[in-house]
Amino acid sequence: MKIDKIGLSGIVLIFAGLLIYVTSALDQLVTMITWPILSGSSEGKAVLLMVMMGGFLILNFLINNWKFLSPLKKKVTSYSTDGKKFFKWTLIIILVTCIIGIFIEFYIRLKYGVPLLTIFVSTNPTSTSTSPMHTHVFKSVFGHMADSMGGLVPEHVHTGGSLFSEVIPWAYLILITLPLACITGLFCLDDRRDFCRILLAFSLTVALIGMVDGGLYSQPLLIGLGLLFIIYFVKKPYQLRQLILPLILIFLVALSGLGLELAGNNSSYRQITVINQFEPVDLSGYNVLSTEKKGNITLIRMDTSISDKKTLEDLLDRYQGRADGFFMTWNFFSYL
Repeated sequence: MKIDKIGLSGIVLIFAGLLIYVTSALDQLVTMITWPILSGSSEGKAVLLMVMMGGFLILNFLINNWKFLSPLKKKVTSYSTDGKKFFKWTLIIILVTCIIGIFIEFYIRLKYGVPLLTIFVSTNPTSTSTSPMHTHVFKSVFGHMADSMGGLVPEHVHTGGSLFSEVIPWAYLILITLPLACITGLFCLDDRRDFCRILLAFSLTVALIGMVDGGLYSQPLLIGLGLLFIIYFVKKPYQLRQLILPLILIFLVALSGLGLELAGNNSSYRQITVINQFEPVDLSGYNVLSTEKKGNITLIRMDTSISDKKTLEDLLDRYQGRADGFFMTWNFFSYL
């Protein structure tokens, strides 16, 4: 069995990903290059991109060329000759998973009786933030597994494991939908032209990374899903008007995110709802308007003179190891 360009590309990508994983010399460069697509603060997502994309390409090569897998290829082809049905299932799985992720976010807030459109930060033992706009509920499942194994993930890579106890058992869904999306995504690569298979593998991998880490409105998901929509709807002979529907669909997804951002906006004041604070926290430097304690919940109101980003980063440190977590309203316009 002679290896072709697709198989070779997969091997090179996996080798590059593993090289980045075991060394630190290229971390900053790789993070800088991939940030516009993956929005990752470390090289972890870049490693996942290369290894997953390379894995898709190698498996596609084996299915198309290895005689041992010819029965599987026949079954795949008999179900969908052009891979379109598998493509459709992949899109459905990704979208349904992301929507359920948002409902899990709402579940957390309903459990504590706080507004649905807020940022939640789990601060015990380490800090992990999540919100309907950028969710880490599914990431925490894999983060918990990685933390349990110890040494699997570099210390500077954020796993989100501290959020795990708040999202189970619902977040276990990702252990079903992620493998399903990988399988249907692999089968939709089919026998396309080399460039199309590479582009599809890239788009699928980016979308799956966003599905696990960030959710429906994350940068990787919107980019990956947008490319998948384009690949799905554009057909030969290629015409510019074929781009209209996929662009409208991804625009509607992004627009719904903007709508939620504005619906949750509170520019009048910032409310912090602290859960089970067991050590005092110094809030000097903030203009605290009021403080109210109700059982194990502390309600704090402060003005919005300090941006959300700076406040969140600061409160992460102040409350870490001193409370189980806190919710924070957001001021959308502080990000502009």
